[in-house]
Amino acid sequence: MFLMVVGALFLSVNIAPTEEVILIAYKMNPWHEIALALGTLGLMHVFVYELEFRGTHNPEPGAGFVNIFFRYTIVGYCLVMLVNFYILWTFGRTDGVGFSETLSAVVVLSFPGALGAAVARLIL
Repeated sequence: MFLMVVGALFLSVNIAPTEEVILIAYKMNPWHEIALALGTLGLMHVFVYELEFRGTHNPEPGAGFVNIFFRYTIVGYCLVMLVNFYILWTFGRTDGVGFSETLSAVVVLSFPGALGAAVARLIL
């Protein structure tokens, strides 16, 4: 999980200060945000557990898809979202903004953050 946080930090810190995150979040409706979050979860799981990259994590024997998805992918995505909220707060992107706008920006920033987290998980 630590490597996932580091990977999320690596990509998100470079993207968070830009206006594109806020602009994309502003143009998205709630259905787009849900689709982006589900797509991000799917990509994150595929990168770490389904594709045969060097360093792919081998889950314990007998662990099913649902078990792995909830124990690792969902928890990793929640960590990525927390990291991205902190990064947005650090850069002042949450000042004077409502909950839904902040959540939208966190979901948008979590897409590259989750990919960074998944790739970082593969490196070591």
